[in-house]
Amino acid sequence: MTIQESEAPVLFEELAVSGGSGLRVGIARLNRPKQLNALTLEMCQMLLDRFRAWASDEGIVAVMLAGNGDKGFCAGGDVAGVIREVRAGGPRRFVYGDAFFDVEYTLDLLIHTFPKPLISWAHGVCMGGGVGLTVGASHRIVSERSRIAMPEIHIGLFPDVGGGWFLNRLPGGVGTVMALTGMIVDEADAIHAGLADYFVPEHARGAFIDSLLALDWSGEPRADRERLTRFCLDQHKRWREGLPVPKLRQYAEAIRWIAAQPTVVEVRDALLAAADEDPYFRVAADNLAKGSPTTAHVTFEYLRRTRQMSIAEVLALDLVMARRFQRLHDFGEGVRALLIDKDRAPKWSPASFDEVSDELVAAHFVE
Repeated sequence: MTIQESEAPVLFEELAVSGGSGLRVGIARLNRPKQLNALTLEMCQMLLDRFRAWASDEGIVAVMLAGNGDKGFCAGGDVAGVIREVRAGGPRRFVYGDAFFDVEYTLDLLIHTFPKPLISWAHGVCMGGGVGLTVGASHRIVSERSRIAMPEIHIGLFPDVGGGWFLNRLPGGVGTVMALTGMIVDEADAIHAGLADYFVPEHARGAFIDSLLALDWSGEPRADRERLTRFCLDQHKRWREGLPVPKLRQYAEAIRWIAAQPTVVEVRDALLAAADEDPYFRVAADNLAKGSPTTAHVTFEYLRRTRQMSIAEVLALDLVMARRFQRLHDFGEGVRALLIDKDRAPKWSPASFDEVSDELVAAHFVE
């Protein structure tokens, strides 16, 4: 591998499977570890182009998506880059952001509908756009010290990348609480909630790939998917004793009660009351109470509107909404406060939950 290739933001390789059949497994690795592999437009386009090629290449039997670096798979989209373009002003200030969200969501949809087995390996931090890359894979692996979240409440965005599809499918209101609070779940909770399927420790990744290549691949997607499922189940069975006890199971009834509240204000108040009784809820309650009031209201409505939508319909709506958020106040202000100036003192507008009008909420859903 050349130095230029090793410095590319995404690395690709094709590894031959055993048996001399000429069949191969495609492996893509996010390669911005110093930025926690935050996704840029270039990275999304590289992944989209290669995944499209691999989907059509009859010699590729499966694809694996992972991330380089010790800290995590992907911290999300490079929203700081989006907002820097907006803050620069001029008639082209929205061009980069509009293109970024378009390509990102097109990639997410391809992953959900990929015609061959697709393995996602989410170690460490996996948030926002990182979840969008993993949740649609056919075989979803998490490792130890996983930190999985949709933290858009902090930056005045909404839980995009198909969040209306996958968060609405999590059991017992977990998706609602995650969407509104940025609540972080670990590897055990991710499997318990259905955000991941298998646990394999990070140190075993190399051996996992070696065994993956040794499977009796046929080139027939259905048979290969079943073969891969058996293999992943065996790996999970081998390593599952390393999993912690799922906290979501312990707090299932309280979470269901909080998420069932009829308005986002009542969800906020129920969380604050729960936090007074149990410190488990304190961070989530504070995140919602201090987050963008507009994001909270829009996210609550977004989850309602997307409950019966397909993944394609949700991602199409996400693109409309992301473009609107880019042009309104709180997204730029939240990114400024958290990621650009880093003063952690966003000036939300409106500043309180009670000031967010129905008209402002509705404005986020129209082109």
